[in-house]
Amino acid sequence: MLFHRFVRFLRHLNWATLREVIDSTLSQRLPGLAAEMAYNALLALFPALMTVISAIGLSQSLQATLFNQARLLGSLAPDEVRSLIGQLIADITTRPNRQLFSLSIIAALWIFSGAVSAAMAALDLIHRTPKNQTRPFWQSKLVSLGLTIGTILLLAIASFLVFISDWLVRLIANQSCLFEPGSECQIRVSLLNLWQLGRWPIALTIVCASFAFLYRFGPSRPHPLTPILPGAILAALSWAGLSGLFRLYVAHFGNYNRIYGTIGTIIILQLWLYLSSLVMLMGAQINVAIGKSIQRPQRLRKTQLLDLAPSPQPLNDTRNNREQDQNPDRPTWDKR
Repeated sequence: MLFHRFVRFLRHLNWATLREVIDSTLSQRLPGLAAEMAYNALLALFPALMTVISAIGLSQSLQATLFNQARLLGSLAPDEVRSLIGQLIADITTRPNRQLFSLSIIAALWIFSGAVSAAMAALDLIHRTPKNQTRPFWQSKLVSLGLTIGTILLLAIASFLVFISDWLVRLIANQSCLFEPGSECQIRVSLLNLWQLGRWPIALTIVCASFAFLYRFGPSRPHPLTPILPGAILAALSWAGLSGLFRLYVAHFGNYNRIYGTIGTIIILQLWLYLSSLVMLMGAQINVAIGKSIQRPQRLRKTQLLDLAPSPQPLNDTRNNREQDQNPDRPTWDKR
């Protein structure tokens, strides 16, 4: 069902829609809003990492699975970014602390809600919401905190499902070796290799669900005919492709560490967050453009129906016609 809806939405993704997305991206200053989001995300990244890693340290059973999934998503990031985050993870995991978890989660929620607030303001601009219909500051802050907590819960549920799936696959793989005894069980190896390949769609699905969650609840007044799924899927795929290309660029052409020294890693991380934010906003712009393309035939049909409808006659013309019918001998120019 979702696949057919997605294919139906793709019919409206033509050259005119793409040109409208590019024009709206430039006219609505989305690159500048993406830079604001990237700055707030950079400030919130390290408290968020402390929160997640401290939570993992409190639950050792999820640690290996979550680290594998994070390593899979992190493989798209540049090597310098992975090295910086890896050093931070190693420093936190060697000294687990419950007090660190409670402090970091408060800081992460408050700082990361600033990035979500910037995203919400950008989504209101994309949806062309009037100023008098946007959320007030206090309501916007509460919604941004709710979206932040909701995103964390969404990632936690997705990680738990990945953990359960990983446990089931390994259980089935180990049980299959009962039918094929030996040191190298081919069925077990094939199942584990297939599961490793299947992690990529799962990781991209998690990213897509996060984008869709923000597209749905971020705008103050979302239009009911504006879709969510096409932009979320295209943004997730574009994010994966763009992150891979940026990783290759940094590895082969970008000498940031040689020019800027240690701060070059922070610059690379900032650029990566900026590109990720811009892709997310352009996904929302794609949804709006597709929604306009869907509504355009409906508006044209309404206009045609209004043109075909008989126009009401003025009251004076109706009275004159009635008098003319009663007195046919009187000339039509006599308005008495």
